[in-house]
Amino acid sequence: MQNARNRLTKGFVTLASSFCVSLGVAAQGSDDLQWSVTPYLWASTTELDLSFRDVTISPETISFRDLVDTLDAAFMVQTEVGRGNWSGFADLTYLKTSSTDARNQLSIDIDSTQVFLDAAVAYWPQGVGSSLNVFGGLRHSGFDNDFGFTAVNTDRPTAVRSSDKAYYDVLLGFRYQTPVSERWQLRTYADYAFGDSDGIFVVRGSFAYAFGKSRQNHALIGYQYKEAEFTDGDLSNAFSYYGPVAGVEFSF
Repeated sequence: MQNARNRLTKGFVTLASSFCVSLGVAAQGSDDLQWSVTPYLWASTTELDLSFRDVTISPETISFRDLVDTLDAAFMVQTEVGRGNWSGFADLTYLKTSSTDARNQLSIDIDSTQVFLDAAVAYWPQGVGSSLNVFGGLRHSGFDNDFGFTAVNTDRPTAVRSSDKAYYDVLLGFRYQTPVSERWQLRTYADYAFGDSDGIFVVRGSFAYAFGKSRQNHALIGYQYKEAEFTDGDLSNAFSYYGPVAGVEFSF
């Protein structure tokens, strides 16, 4: 896995270097550098299938309301910078949750941190901000879980276990946008990632409403679906996430 991770990291460094060179070439032209920052919220329902040696042992559905009840901290943001025919973007999701699973003779305290980061270089055939772009980069999926097992009628955990796992994948995808009126756009997004994971894909459709003095900013509302599968030894975790997504894109 370490060799595969090194190859993926080297590939991303090459993509990032190509992006920097592209910006340097574009800087000789008359186009202005374009920036955007988009904080957003994805109110997703999560379906989880936990399998041991291909036998499903724990199917579970977690609604967004259930997630909020266990949420300690969350942060979702995308930022992008581009010029000419090239741009680079990063999309970060950070989730920290805590919960207690009480059973007859035992309670389990679960502290979980999940970090998802996409970093990619995009090529726009007709220039940054036009209708179509294709992109490639790296996807990081990190899971850090701490489990405290406490027997009934005791105050301190009788056992503590930790699991820290990170997956690195090659990321490929495209984005397409088209105006539907003077202020409204239809935006679509699709990607697929492969490498350390057993495959991850994301599709999204959204409407963007232009506002601001120059109509450079956009309010976003849409729907997103994601499937991901991760293997850790004999254990396999298959996730399905789906739900509405909303945010605000600030452009400079």
